[in-house]
Amino acid sequence: MPEGIAVDLLFAAKPFTGLEHHALHILRGLHKVGASVDVLAPADVIPDLGDAADGHCLVPFPAVPRGLRLGREQWSLPWRFGRNPRALRLLHSVLGVAPMLSGVPLALSVPDLAYRVRPEDMHPRARWYFATLGPRSIRRARRVMVSSQAVSRQLIDLYHIAPDRVAYVPLAADPIFTPQPANEVARTRMQFGLPEHYILYVGTIDPRKDLGRLRAAYELLPPDLTDDSALVFVGRTNHGADRLARELRKAGPRGHVIGLDYVPREMLPALYSGASIFVYPSRYEGFGLPVLEAMSCGAPVIVSSADALAELVDDAGIVLRTESVEELTQAMERLLRFDAEQRRLRNAGLTRSKVFSVERLGRETAEVYRQALAA
Repeated sequence: MPEGIAVDLLFAAKPFTGLEHHALHILRGLHKVGASVDVLAPADVIPDLGDAADGHCLVPFPAVPRGLRLGREQWSLPWRFGRNPRALRLLHSVLGVAPMLSGVPLALSVPDLAYRVRPEDMHPRARWYFATLGPRSIRRARRVMVSSQAVSRQLIDLYHIAPDRVAYVPLAADPIFTPQPANEVARTRMQFGLPEHYILYVGTIDPRKDLGRLRAAYELLPPDLTDDSALVFVGRTNHGADRLARELRKAGPRGHVIGLDYVPREMLPALYSGASIFVYPSRYEGFGLPVLEAMSCGAPVIVSSADALAELVDDAGIVLRTESVEELTQAMERLLRFDAEQRRLRNAGLTRSKVFSVERLGRETAEVYRQALAA
């Protein structure tokens, strides 16, 4: 891999969520295949990059408040390096938006097209930013990387770009996501006050995730199942979704609903491993990394019919056909009552998860860089 390739992590802020971990997996994968890049990152997050920084050159930028990180790549990069820095041959923008004032050749990751497909689920400021600059970044990029065939089809259909400019490079789960021993699962359950049986959701608390349907479906379970199994929400609340978070976590007529907010990443494998069911009812996704993490830990999964989720799970989990609350209730009841079906999906998910590896992610990302440099 030639010198002069930079990965833009200027959007990163603590605590890390899905997009940051997407970028860190790319760095790990590149290192595994012997490729080194410059990493542009805020100084305050560099200590948290961990092993993802191995083999790469870190370029620190001054930290800014979290509220200002959206859009900082528009001014930070050209302000520091100028419009056409000679030493920078290719910039990989992971956020889906590139700095418009920079003339550096571009490889662009498009995590999803929510601003075009589900704009009503986004905060107005984010919706305006991505809808304004996302299409311009896509048109400017030499190569566009997507993590699902579903997003690839949407890109080609909505923006009429040549299919050979779009590269399908699926994500991977962190190697820490493996089935955990029973004693580790029990210790983690005790730490968070969880019962032996629980239905788990991990991800941001956000309208697009359709978590109200999950809460309503849980309330419709027969009393013996809600008495025996809790519903557990894990994840940070997105800006503007505080009311939704309160509604999800308030006490109901029966059952046990537990909200854990942000959980340290190293504790998630035990939470996934101990779950009776992992449910991800999102209306729209570009990939669905928590689903892959859950399958990698042996959790039986239920997902919505969103194209990217159905593609990811394939036949290794239950893919709902509709947005019906009752259908989700029936799927959860079936898994809670039949241990053999739970075991079948645990094994199927583990097998399916092995298709996605950090090494594959790194190898295919490096190939995209080569194509972009040659374009």
